[in-house]
Amino acid sequence: MKQKISVHKKGIVIAIVICLVVGIVYYKKSNKTNTEMPTVVNTTSVQKGDIKENISLRAALEGTESAEIVSRLHYEVLQLNVKEGDRVKKGQVLAVLDSDTLKEEIKRAEDQLALAKVESSEASSRSAQNVELAKAQLQDKLKDQQTAYEKAVLDRDEIKRKYDNIKTLVDAGIETEEALKEIQNTYDTAQQAVDSYTVENGKVVATEADLKSIENSADNSAGSRAKNIAILQTELNNKRKDLEECQIVSPIDGTITRVNIKLGRFADDTDDDKPMFVVENIDQLEMDILVSEYDIGKIEVGQTATITADILKGEFVEGVVDRISPTGEEKAGSTERVIPTTVRITGDAKGLIAGINAKAEILISQSNDTLILPLECLQQNEDGTISVLRVNSENKIEVIPVTTGVENDLNVEIFSDMLQEGDNIVVTPTPDLAEGTLVTTPEMMQQINQKADVENPQDNIENNTDENTENDTENNEEQNTQDDTENNEQDNAENADNTSSDSIE
Repeated sequence: MKQKISVHKKGIVIAIVICLVVGIVYYKKSNKTNTEMPTVVNTTSVQKGDIKENISLRAALEGTESAEIVSRLHYEVLQLNVKEGDRVKKGQVLAVLDSDTLKEEIKRAEDQLALAKVESSEASSRSAQNVELAKAQLQDKLKDQQTAYEKAVLDRDEIKRKYDNIKTLVDAGIETEEALKEIQNTYDTAQQAVDSYTVENGKVVATEADLKSIENSADNSAGSRAKNIAILQTELNNKRKDLEECQIVSPIDGTITRVNIKLGRFADDTDDDKPMFVVENIDQLEMDILVSEYDIGKIEVGQTATITADILKGEFVEGVVDRISPTGEEKAGSTERVIPTTVRITGDAKGLIAGINAKAEILISQSNDTLILPLECLQQNEDGTISVLRVNSENKIEVIPVTTGVENDLNVEIFSDMLQEGDNIVVTPTPDLAEGTLVTTPEMMQQINQKADVENPQDNIENNTDENTENDTENNEEQNTQDDTENNEQDNAENADNTSSDSIE
């Protein structure tokens, strides 16, 4: 019986201890729940320095002046006077084509033209003689017609007088109406004879038919002869031009950067149908970049640029925006429009090679010795204003209105009388962060924990004890359950023994 009572006492004590431990843990957890927990935020400090806004674009370096030299002539290349890398002057002969056949063609064309001119001259002379003869014949004709005209006028006037006399006699009853009618017919015939002549101021003049006759006496093939001569002259001029082009010359000063022809080949039969020669002025290099329509408003002629390329191995050269196209063009594979813009190298281009890719960083704007923050710190307000969230000495949020200036892909210039270098600003603020919100940072939490470990080691022990107590409680509960099971089994066994003893007694 004593053993059974001691077992029961042990279970009661364990239960009391478990209740005390659970109470302590619950109390501490309740206190923690009632304490305001700060919001964890990431911050950065306001920096003071320089900021630049650049637009970076890549393009191939090219000479400021270049020429692709081609030939349309199907003549053999007899001389090739240059190779890639040679410097040449404007008008310098680069290659010579076989022109013997062309010279023979020019001689024949000259002979044909000369013959056509002689024949045309002779025909024109004959035509002039024919015209003069026709004019002389017309003058004689007009002279004869003048005499005949004057006679016809006299005859008509004489008949008119006779008519008037007979009419007087008819009126007097001396002559008959028949006589008057007969003289009237005679007068009409005489008038028709007078009217048959073309007369101006009493002079007989040539009719249109007379003038046309003189024109017809001229050589009607004069126009066709003149046209034939013009055709022959044009053909001769073209052949002479071809002869000049048998001397392939450079149109500019520069350097031969490509030779796509070989001796013995025809001038119009180049490698891959490329130009015979490419000449570039590579003493002055430039880049033709394509600026987006969304950025072109920031670009102006005269803006400085920094040129970098792999071949420079970390070095750079200076450039300047030299030209901006007045029209845009479609960007390949996009609906966006781009504007061709030329950046000219102004610094020492030594080390750069035409044809390689380079990057131009065009300086849009800059500000020196100014306050700078990352773009992620900015907060857009509903009224369109911009603000940032500063963490004050009490670790609480302060909403600070700001205005912005120069910005690039990462940072932005800010203006505010309430900010200064070193202020802690929240990065990527969220809507739940309002004025007065208590906050902390991962760094601050780490510092506090480290300080607490140094100054209050007992707290750590207690915290560990709390944790251990909780664990012990769980373990004790399991252990007590197991002990209770064993005790119950033992009590049952003892009760069975006692029952047996009582029965015996």
